[in-house]
Amino acid sequence: MSIWDALERAAYTGLGLAALTKDKLDEAVETLKKERGLTEDEGRHLAEELKDGAETARRNLDERVDAAVERAYRRLNLAARADVESLKTRIDELEKKLNEQGKSGD
Repeated sequence: MSIWDALERAAYTGLGLAALTKDKLDEAVETLKKERGLTEDEGRHLAEELKDGAETARRNLDERVDAAVERAYRRLNLAARADVESLKTRIDELEKKLNEQGKSGD
């Protein structure tokens, strides 16, 4: 399975629950309460379970996407943002030292 296949699969898996908005969730719970004859407490419990499931799915999706992107960076041998920022900082420091040496040598 390629990185892109895994990424797409993770997205579709996670988006099912993660895409549920609070309004849609409440609407789904109300429908289930009517169809299944659930009490208010059972409906509230179901809503909490669905909300927790959506949050878990979102976190899992985030983790899987992060891992897939990290693998892609490694395979493509690309520098991470932190690496680039570190190099920028080092260059700035070296330029400052060179400028200071040039001024003191005048």
